Amino acid sequence: MHGTKWKNKILDTLAFLHTFVRPKRKEMTEQSSPIYDKNTIEFVTVAAQVVAFLEKDIYTKEEFVDTSLKLFPLLYLKTLLLPACPRMDGRSLETFVTEQEYNKVRMSIASCLGEEDDYLEVFLEDMAYSETPIKQSISESIADLYQPLKDFLCVFQMAYEPTMNDALAECKALFIDFWGQRLVNVMRALHLILCQQRKAQADIEEQEESTYYGADFMTEEDLYEGLELGEEEDE
Repeated sequence: MHGTKWKNKILDTLAFLHTFVRPKRKEMTEQSSPIYDKNTIEFVTVAAQVVAFLEKDIYTKEEFVDTSLKLFPLLYLKTLLLPACPRMDGRSLETFVTEQEYNKVRMSIASCLGEEDDYLEVFLEDMAYSETPIKQSISESIADLYQPLKDFLCVFQMAYEPTMNDALAECKALFIDFWGQRLVNVMRALHLILCQQRKAQADIEEQEESTYYGADFMTEEDLYEGLELGEEEDE
């Protein structure tokens, strides 16, 4: 049920792109708005996948780490490829993510990762006043990037070109000033968890293999001793 819910959100975004944005691309000229650019469409698609995944109610630690390390690098790449997009209006855009939604995402991830939610970070402005790494949480950093992505998607789906344009411009600006650094910081922390998981799994498999063979396992030295013993008995 939960899986169907978050997949439907991706399908809704893809349907919007198909019915509104993609047909507009056929009318593009060199002066056309960047909201119909191919790279913008791909960014919207990936952003929708990230938001939908983060809004899932249930996932295992292994699933969360593995999927995040597949989606986040792609999100970073697609953001870098976004076209230049000057703002058309100086007014503030509407926001949609509530404090409750933000905290739900944060607490869900924190519960999933447990004690591994905390990590040490040096790429922070506060490091100018500290001689040691500062403790951060993966869950809060991810919630910090979830919020601007979700707000962007909500504005973009209104299908009003001036606000679509400004939402894209603001999302790009926030990537530079805010959530982009959090994204790469989190990927490094998640990579460490992934490596620890795989090492632990390899150790378990090695121990199980050793237990399986047990006393019946013969080394090369045991084999030669057995052959020598057999030769003596034949004599």
